[in-house]
Amino acid sequence: MTITPETRTAVEDGLAKGLRQVAETFFADLRRQGHLVEAGGAAELDRLRGLVETRRSHTSIYQAAVDTIVSDCSYTRVGAMRIADVLNRAGLLADDGGPDPQHDRAPAPAPAAPLLAGAIVVPRPARPVHDDEEAPAWVRVGKEPQQRPAAAVDTGGPEQTSEFRVEWSPEYAKAVTVAAKLQAAHASRTELSSILADGQRVAAVIKAASLDDWEYWLTAIGAPLAVQTHIAGYAQLAVGSVDGVAVHLTAHEIPRLIREAAASAREAFHLWGRVYDLASGYRDRYDNVWVYLGQRQESGMPLMLLRGTEGPLYSFGSIITSNGPLAAIELPAAAPAVPATGGEG
Repeated sequence: MTITPETRTAVEDGLAKGLRQVAETFFADLRRQGHLVEAGGAAELDRLRGLVETRRSHTSIYQAAVDTIVSDCSYTRVGAMRIADVLNRAGLLADDGGPDPQHDRAPAPAPAAPLLAGAIVVPRPARPVHDDEEAPAWVRVGKEPQQRPAAAVDTGGPEQTSEFRVEWSPEYAKAVTVAAKLQAAHASRTELSSILADGQRVAAVIKAASLDDWEYWLTAIGAPLAVQTHIAGYAQLAVGSVDGVAVHLTAHEIPRLIREAAASAREAFHLWGRVYDLASGYRDRYDNVWVYLGQRQESGMPLMLLRGTEGPLYSFGSIITSNGPLAAIELPAAAPAVPATGGEG
């Protein structure tokens, strides 16, 4: 006999209802565990699979932290894992056998593209340079990158310690560039000890063998003719400017050389870090020759006469600043007076 819906007994109806409940419970459990997704739910399945794999890769302390956040704070498991990730990177969830904190690890370089196969990938630092680290070898000043040559930083002077290192900045980069320029232009000078960038300025050190070296470097650092110099022990100090950067010159032995030149001069006069012998004539850059006739201003500044004229007299300092630099020349000796001879009467 064929059983139809009209002829189903109460027992059959109870059995069908029980099986439906078992099936519904089974599928609900599959959905809750992530093993059953609706059509188009592949992305959700991948997310759940990632959570499972992430869960397996962490330590027991990490898992306990996630479970505690979920149960005590009512967070979702995804939110709890994000919080635990932050705590783990800070090193707060690492155990003796767990991974080290990840917050101070630089990211690994990305794999090379197929077109770059065989190329060397150099990772660049992901954080700024600090005082106790070596500054990068380039810095952008304006529109063009400026290269920092090693010779501009240290050319044989005392080793720099960390307390003298400065933050890398556009001003420091400009000083480094000027130091490199001076080093390249004057590296052959035997009296040169060092040229280096010192903050926003450049420091040059020489050990002079003659006053000609002093004159050479005053010109090289762009010092004005009326430069104010100072004595510091066995060195003479002066400041010039190159491309807008202050250049501080320390010239060892110059005070001694100036004293020796003054001692050998017939009429010595000190002015702006130099010693002049007023018994000599001085030729300016316009080929004029100036001579000293023994007259001075009330301040003691010598008054000079343009040779071949009868005046007026000009201040020696004004001649230096307007017509300098001056070069000493030997004046011709005055012709001896010829005594007059009378005729016989």
